[in-house]
Formats: sequence, structure tokens, C-alpha cells
Amino acid sequence: MTELTIELTLVWVALPFWLAFATYLLPALIRPGLVIMAGLTIAYAVRQGGLPGATAAPLELQLLDHFGVTLRIDGNAAAMLLAHGLVTLGVALYLDRRFVGSRFLAMQLLIIHGSANAVVISADLISVYVALEVLSIGVFLLLTYSRRAESQPMLGESAPHRSRDRQLWVGLRYLFMSNVAMLFYLMGAILVYVRTGSLAMSGLALADPTALALIAVGLLAKGAVFVAGLWLPLTYATADPVIAAVLSGFTTKAGAMALVRCSEFSPLLVQGLPYFSAGAAVFGILLALMASTPQRLLAWSSVSQMGFVIAAPQWAGLYGLAHGLAKPLLFVGAAITNCWRWPLLILGTASLAGVPGTLGYAAKALSLSSLDPWHEWLLVGVTVGTTCIAVRVLRAFPSQTNGDTTPAWPDKVALVLWGGGLLWFWLPAAYDVDNLIKAFLSLGLGIPLGWFWERIPVKGWRLDEGLEAVVGGLSVVLVLVWILLSRVNHVALP
Repeated sequence: MTELTIELTLVWVALPFWLAFATYLLPALIRPGLVIMAGLTIAYAVRQGGLPGATAAPLELQLLDHFGVTLRIDGNAAAMLLAHGLVTLGVALYLDRRFVGSRFLAMQLLIIHGSANAVVISADLISVYVALEVLSIGVFLLLTYSRRAESQPMLGESAPHRSRDRQLWVGLRYLFMSNVAMLFYLMGAILVYVRTGSLAMSGLALADPTALALIAVGLLAKGAVFVAGLWLPLTYATADPVIAAVLSGFTTKAGAMALVRCSEFSPLLVQGLPYFSAGAAVFGILLALMASTPQRLLAWSSVSQMGFVIAAPQWAGLYGLAHGLAKPLLFVGAAITNCWRWPLLILGTASLAGVPGTLGYAAKALSLSSLDPWHEWLLVGVTVGTTCIAVRVLRAFPSQTNGDTTPAWPDKVALVLWGGGLLWFWLPAAYDVDNLIKAFLSLGLGIPLGWFWERIPVKGWRLDEGLEAVVGGLSVVLVLVWILLSRVNHVALP
């Protein structure tokens, strides 16, 4: 590792925050700043082995040895960095006409981009905490961004001011949930520090179940995994479709990727991950099947997909990349009526359902093939439900219209960036007979189920998603995770 590589990495980490403030002072940097930062992240991710099938030696930087503050860029992190760059670049181009001249929006996108980058490359507890807190503030400001076009009121709202009030409340709800979750995480990190005298994640190997449960619950909530993700559906459904594309593209997966990174150092968390994954996948898909609007259906599907992201830690980055490229297509495609609606929806649903030839199939196949049999076939069954959801999205009517009939060239470039990323299929390890059989089995069962689902009278039931339920869910998950980690504690703690 050369001195130049270290310096370039540190500059790249700090650059989005510097550009964020420079953009606010110099309006001319609004679009160029976003595009440049996204391009640099893509280039850095490719250099570090972020492309599917590529490999590169992990890069590790020790910043504060005594406290264990460390940055680590491995294959998983590089794949997620590639997703961050592609989604940010697509949004920067797609937002050209809809949010013209918004210094505030550009600033928040840059801060979110930099914070999400910092989360996935951090290998110590305090850096993850700081990055997630900054990310939460940026997401809150995006959610409450009120410069929505008057011609695009949110679904179910009769007046713009009511939409803005609801937007503000959902943003505050998210911020409160995030603060509670990160309080759990911080208490767990303090317990690890008291026990080991360091904030390095390697100390998790010596942590007791209580500390691990607190840290895990904080990251489960940030990653919208299982009941801890109860905040996500209303948040996504209320946000502007392009903002929802940013949230689903990479911000939600930051917590899941941090949990995967922590599990690399803790045998207890490794043993608990399959149960977190199975619970999230089943919980999310059941609620998605009962959702009545495309936005809520896609949101609950994201809760389910977080279970796939954390299912196989060695493929978490690849699955996060596939999901991060597919969901923006679906959120944007479900809300427009121009000629790009069907290409967006078809590409997004094909990758989400795991159609062979898409990146989603490769990620799903490689992840499933590395699991225990019970876990593998449970997720294959969930994939049948995912395919059903994909069909329902294709059959749904657009919930919003923007009045455009022909996209401008930035829109086209953005959509090609998102869609083109789903066509990576050069991972031969994913195309064995067993994987193809599982894929065609889930497609063969899920497509007719999705087609006839409207005739099945089991929909319309909604879970309580109020603030009390969200915080109560976190408390319940904390107890469940503590019990789980205590029971699977098969290692000798000093």
C-alpha cells in the first residue's frame, strides 16, 4: 500500500462533505459537484474490486491505533460503493428538471453520499456510529424537503400543506426512531470499550451477549431488518419517488452492511445472522403481499430483501449492489407515465425476482448456495413471494403523474445507468444446474400467483406503524436478540 493510495483514500472520504458546503456557497457547483463526486466514487469502487466478478486486495488504514479507529475497503465495501456512486450519479442527472437550482437538496445528497461511504468502509464502532448519525440527519432533511412540485401531491392528500405536514411528521418519526436505535448501539459500543479498552471491531469477539444485542438492535433498526424495520414502509411511501430511490438505493443498506462487518469479528453474531435474515425475509414478504399500493408493496419488499442482504456475509456487497440498482428503477417507474415506465419496471422487477441474465439472479444464486439447507429453502420460498410482488408491480397503475411524455437527455442517461447495471451476467459460478432450477421454480410458482393474487381475499390488513409501535418494536427486538445471542453462545468468553 503506497502513501499515495492512503492520501487519495482520505481525500475521497472527506471530499463529499467539502463539496456539500462549497455547493451551498457556489450555486454553479450544484450539478457538477454531485456528478464529479459520484464519478470519483465509481472509479474508486472499480479500482478496489467493486465490479461483479472482480477481485482486489483489501485496503486497511489505521487512523488512531490506541482507540482502534480503522478504515477497511474490501470486496463487500467496494460493491456497495459502486452502488452509491451509480445511484447518486443517476439521481444527480434525473433531478435536473424536477429540482432545478436546489442547493439544499444537492448539499444533502452529497452529505448522505459521504456518510454512507463512511459507514461501509469503517471497521471500528465509533466511526460507524458517527457516520450513521450524520446519515440520519441527512435523510431526515431529505424526507422533509418541501419543494415538491404542486402538480405532484402525495397519494391520499388533498392539499399541498397537508402533504407537507405529513412529510414533516414522517421525517420526525424517522429521526426519533434513529436516535433511539443509535442510543442502543452507543451503549453496546461503550460496553465493548469498557471490556477491551478499544473501539476496534475486533473487540466484538470478547463482548458479552448484552453488548452484542445492543449493537445488533441499533444496526437492525438502521438497516430495516425484521420488526426493527417497521418505520420503513410509511417513510418510503410518503417520500417523493426520487427521494425514495435514494433511500432504497443505498442509505437503508448502510445499517445492514455495518451489521455484516461486525459479524466478521463476532462468532455470536455470525450464528445469529441466519435467524435475523430468515425473520426479516418472511416478515417483510408477508406484509408486502398484503399491501394495497405500489409504494407500500415496494417498501415492505425492501424489508424482506434486507434479509437476503445479510443472509450470506461474503455476498452481502453484491446483493446490496443488485438491490440498490433495482429498487430506484421500481420507485421511479411506478410513479411516472412517460415512455420509460415499462423499461424501468421490467428491468427492475426482473432483477428483483432473480430472472437469469440479471445481476439480481447472480447475487441471489450465489447467496443461496452458501446457506444451510433450512435457510436456503426458506429464502427460495420467499423468492416465490418476491416474484409475485414483481408481477403485481407490473400490473399496478401509476399512482402519480409528472405530465412528461418524453424524458430529457439527463433522464435517459440516469435510467441507462440504473438499468444497464442490472445486465451484468458474467458470473459463471451462479449458473449451475441447481441454481437455475431454484430460479425457474420460484418464477414458475410466483408469476401465476402474482397474476391471480387480486382474486385472493387476504389483503387490506395493515400493521400498526405509529411511533409507539415503532419504538415498542425496537424494545421487543432487543429482548429477542438478547435471548437469541445468549442461547447460541457456544464460545468461551473470558
